[in-house]
Amino acid sequence: MIPRPLRRTTAVLLAITLLAGACGGEDEVVEEPVEEPEPEPDDDAGDDTADKPEPEPEPEPEPVDDRPFSPLTGERVDEEVLERPLLLVKVPNTPPARPQAGLDAADVVYEEVVEGGATRFLAIFHSEVPDVVGPIRSARPVDTELMSGYGASAFAYSGARSEVQRMLAGTPSVRLGEGSAGFYRDASRSVPREYTLYIDAPTVLDNAVERGAEPFTEVGWEFDEDPPDGAVRCPPEDEACDDPGAAVDVRMSRSYVTGWEYDVRKGVYRRSQNDTPTEVTGSGRVGAANVVVLDTRHYVGASGYPETSVITEGAPAVVFRDGERFEARWEKPSADAPLRILTPDGDAFPLRPGATWVHLPDDLPPPPG
Repeated sequence: MIPRPLRRTTAVLLAITLLAGACGGEDEVVEEPVEEPEPEPDDDAGDDTADKPEPEPEPEPEPVDDRPFSPLTGERVDEEVLERPLLLVKVPNTPPARPQAGLDAADVVYEEVVEGGATRFLAIFHSEVPDVVGPIRSARPVDTELMSGYGASAFAYSGARSEVQRMLAGTPSVRLGEGSAGFYRDASRSVPREYTLYIDAPTVLDNAVERGAEPFTEVGWEFDEDPPDGAVRCPPEDEACDDPGAAVDVRMSRSYVTGWEYDVRKGVYRRSQNDTPTEVTGSGRVGAANVVVLDTRHYVGASGYPETSVITEGAPAVVFRDGERFEARWEKPSADAPLRILTPDGDAFPLRPGATWVHLPDDLPPPPG
């Protein structure tokens, strides 16, 4: 309840206010409208993307590998690889020599027949130079024909007959033997002394460079990830025929048979010697992307030793790659010409990128069927 004095005052004020409004004089006071504050914007209001997920980031582009290709494997290598010479090493294959060191790192290995039907390897290292290679054994005339096609390479060997030494002197290779930097005897091996000579390969290669060995990149081999057409197939009527490219036995001599079996999972052929898997020191096992068998000429030299020649204008060959067998040809018209592997039409045969083993028997594996 409002007290009586306040009621009277309020009534008087109300009367004055009504009278002023009725008169409408010039001094009429008009109240300015009060501006209402703008509402704070709602961050989500009207935003169609509020409930949308963040866009996926653009995928990073695949790195481009623009390194050069190895002339011996067709695989990418660092530029420095092409700036060093090839290292050729003569390695024995008799039982006391096994397991050998370093063969799994070779780009190319030639297998040749020597006296007694045994075989030896001429291993070529370029893409990778392992710490140790060996044992090291002596050279043969066929080595002079092979190495001359690789320019001023480095050749590590343990010696040779006097007539072979004269032939070696006519090659462009820088020859290194026991007593040169990087050669040493491994006395821990309980084998005849001739199987204890090894090399520290990087040291031998550096020594060869100081003595004039030079890079060599014009081999003339062709590589392709995809196999060519024309693989050899079993005759349709021969149900007992084995897959021609899955495995092969290369009869190097009566006592030495090199076997190869295709490893589908790894995409390489695995080597065996007289049905025993070929292993190297450590935990490695030899594998090859290509197995090439050349029909070569064998003869008895003036010194009474069996010899092999690889000088020819063209001869039959067989190539195994990707689990398939292909008929081919090969040529090496002179000692200083590179050995070339060809299709039956005379074009460069496309090898699979990777290591290649080349066999030099006097006869090719028979065709299927």
